[in-house]
Amino acid sequence: MKRFIKNLFKFLIYTSVFLCIGWFGVKYYFTHVNRIADQVRSDVLTHVQTHHSQFLTYNDIPEIYRDAIISTEDRSFFTNRGIDLRGTLRAVSVDIGSGQARQGGSTITQQLIHNTLLSNMSKSLTWKLLESIYAIGVYDSMSKQETFAFYTNVIYFGHGANGLYQAAETYFGKPPSELNAGELTMLAGLPNAPSNYDPYHNMKLARERQHIVVQSMVDNGEISESQAKKIISEPIAGKIE
Repeated sequence: MKRFIKNLFKFLIYTSVFLCIGWFGVKYYFTHVNRIADQVRSDVLTHVQTHHSQFLTYNDIPEIYRDAIISTEDRSFFTNRGIDLRGTLRAVSVDIGSGQARQGGSTITQQLIHNTLLSNMSKSLTWKLLESIYAIGVYDSMSKQETFAFYTNVIYFGHGANGLYQAAETYFGKPPSELNAGELTMLAGLPNAPSNYDPYHNMKLARERQHIVVQSMVDNGEISESQAKKIISEPIAGKIE
């Protein structure tokens, strides 16, 4: 009984804190929504310059890579409002139970926020809530194409590579436009766990992850089974041969 009361009290405390943060977050959102996208743009461009990379627009990003990322990371990207409500609620419920931010559930837009506005903030329940609020702000003030491009330029691929352009040069010694579908789908699998899937250190795991990415594309209706087999069979060339 004591344990139940203790857990109930803990739940009520977390719920109260969550609601208070939410109220201030909504108030902040409506007074700063127009600034959110501007700050994200500024952070991404600074990030690209700091890492001596090259900015890629949406049209610069190969279509096969775009399809691979969306199929694997966020299938509702073009229809959601910056957040996956079900995934976010599941993540918050797990985090409340543990007392810290452990669960993922982030969309591409939320991952963009994670790597820009909240990059210097420790993960917590407040962090998770702000991530969602900012993501909705980006949805309301930035096109999906621009959001995807900024995400692609700021995400980490491991081995010191920040953004798709650097990743292509780091692993294959050529720009994204010159990569084949096999190489692009391998890169699409890296952001999920860069150190684990780094092909320099573990090509076997990188290949296994690539298979998951390609199968996700099949499941999402982007490619056929025969196209998937062709992609998997394409040579992985360049620096990691």
